[in-house]
Amino acid sequence: MKKRTAKLMSLLLALILVLAACGGGGDQGGTQGTDKGTTGGKGITVVKNTDLLSMDSAKATDGTSFEVLGAVQEGLYVLGEGGNEKEGLVEKAEVSEDGLVHTFTLKDAKWSNGDPIVAGDFVYAWRKLVDPATASDYAYIADTAGIVNAADIMTGAKAPEELGVKAVDEKTLEVTLYKVVPFFKKVLAFGSFLPQNEKFAKEQGDQYAQKPETMVYSGPFKMTEWVAGNSFKAEKNENYHDAQSVKLPSITWKVAKDYQTAALEFDTGAADFVQISGELVDKYKGDERLTQALGGYLWYLVSGKNVAELDNTNLKKAIANAIDREKLADEVLKDGAKAAYGFVPTGLAPSPSGVDYREDAGEDFFKEGPEKAKEYGKKAFEELGITSLNLELLFEDSEESKKVAEYLQTDIQEDIEGLTITLKSQPKKARLQLQQDDEFQLSLHRWGPDYPDPMTYLDLYLAAASGNYDRYDDPEYQKMINLAAGGTQTPEDRWNTMKEAEQYLLKDGLGPIPVYQVGSTTLWNNKVKGWVYNLTGVSYYYKNAYVEE
Repeated sequence: MKKRTAKLMSLLLALILVLAACGGGGDQGGTQGTDKGTTGGKGITVVKNTDLLSMDSAKATDGTSFEVLGAVQEGLYVLGEGGNEKEGLVEKAEVSEDGLVHTFTLKDAKWSNGDPIVAGDFVYAWRKLVDPATASDYAYIADTAGIVNAADIMTGAKAPEELGVKAVDEKTLEVTLYKVVPFFKKVLAFGSFLPQNEKFAKEQGDQYAQKPETMVYSGPFKMTEWVAGNSFKAEKNENYHDAQSVKLPSITWKVAKDYQTAALEFDTGAADFVQISGELVDKYKGDERLTQALGGYLWYLVSGKNVAELDNTNLKKAIANAIDREKLADEVLKDGAKAAYGFVPTGLAPSPSGVDYREDAGEDFFKEGPEKAKEYGKKAFEELGITSLNLELLFEDSEESKKVAEYLQTDIQEDIEGLTITLKSQPKKARLQLQQDDEFQLSLHRWGPDYPDPMTYLDLYLAAASGNYDRYDDPEYQKMINLAAGGTQTPEDRWNTMKEAEQYLLKDGLGPIPVYQVGSTTLWNNKVKGWVYNLTGVSYYYKNAYVEE
């Protein structure tokens, strides 16, 4: 009774807040979520189901943070339609004959405070990224990009000043690689490679990027409000180098972990974009504002190393094969999600001959079904000399994750006699910290691709990678990944090496256990045009968005 009353009060409160936000004004027909902003025209309101965690490009790790960073900051490149890189702050790019030295001439551009954007701002930000003192989860991406000395700096073997990046002069940035990286420009569009105003950032110290006034901005918008756990807002940056192309006066993001609340915001006109759960799809069927698309994020199970039983390959294969992924995607999530039987998701990147990786790789894993899961489970318990086992499944406190965790709990327990799965819900930030500290048993983890290449998933399982929560350490796998990343193979040979590496990683269940590729069911105000959606990097890019009058 108490739960029901609390839920009703929550919905009533949400409705009151929505009506207050509407204020009785605005246009009819789903455009009330817009606001006039400070530059005329209409802004948009976006509802996210996760909070904004960091605005420091050297420390950000989550999709919401990178989405907002993509709106208020700009680097050398941005990803446009179809994941193709477009010049951001680059005026001209040149590369040496051997493909190892890239020289970038910057546009005449200013920070939001009027300071000129100079090459040294990139040098400062990238050194900060790889500096062990920063403890960035994304430090490794500098090595993925092939930048000289990045790996040695991360381990403390070399100083940050030895990173292969230098300011030749105020407008000339030189980047030296130790290997040819086919996707180099695309990876530079990722949020970790944004510049930071060195003088301003040093003045702010540990307060840098903690609130709107302790940041300056190089992108189309500038942040003006940030209420943790609730909302954040950006307005047009008049000092942006291409300000004449920016039509939106503002973007407001609201946080609503409950999909019902998000849908209510949309229905009342308080929001222009929301993501909804599969349970709500039928309600909007036939509505032209409803969009379903396959996302780039992959959810998978990772295992902590504080439970010796999880080193048993038969137990891991039992868990992996007990999961009915098709039922999870089609009957539980119902939002366009896709069952995942590989570690590289569908639609990420084409082969040298133009075939999608997932189609080309062919091998699907963990499809042996419940009977085989029972067999693996029985063998595992015999090998471990046990008759029962309790494993705790960690998951974050979103509506979707709770639904998936409860499904996995039931599905796995049904097929593995003697195994009990208990559930532990934590906010996302706490979940990630528990995984970093190896204070978990099983965890439902998500990874979104940083750039359109299979390596954005495969190099997560290098022994030293910060995203290697399974603590997977296999010399043969490392050898294959190093070969594919080394810049010595032809595109065709490199592609084949990556396929072999994925097969090796998944063969015994001791690496990641793929569960599903996300679907994205969204409601968009159909008067909002010009936004860009990509599977990689910044999912939603708003520079050219506008509201049709």
